[in-house]
Amino acid sequence: MHILTPVDGSEPSFRAVELAAKLASGLNSKLTIFVVRQYIVGRKVTADVLSQDDVEELLNKSRAAAMAFGLKDVTLAEAKSRDVAHAIVDYAERNGTDLIVMGASGMGSIKSFVIGSVSTEVLRKSICPVTIVH
Repeated sequence: MHILTPVDGSEPSFRAVELAAKLASGLNSKLTIFVVRQYIVGRKVTADVLSQDDVEELLNKSRAAAMAFGLKDVTLAEAKSRDVAHAIVDYAERNGTDLIVMGASGMGSIKSFVIGSVSTEVLRKSICPVTIVH
């Protein structure tokens, strides 16, 4: 079994890492922690939402949290994309993921209604089961 856990630095994403690590440990499964380096395109500039240092810190903190549950091997992965949900679903499909465990969005209901949350989009588009952690 292969469990994928996307992280963004939010509290729900760290709770998702903990749940995914518990599941992976109990099921003797592979765990991949995944960060999407989202970028925004403006008129004459492209800007990364997270710096490379931020990504490395996020991945290392997440790996340490997962290994605290007894996992010996945690895979770290990242992708660069404008569409975070698409990048998560695409990675899951290309890498034989059996379960996605991810944090719920921290957005307010109005903002979520207008632009859609990442967790909602992943839930709608994924071909494998998705567990949302609040």
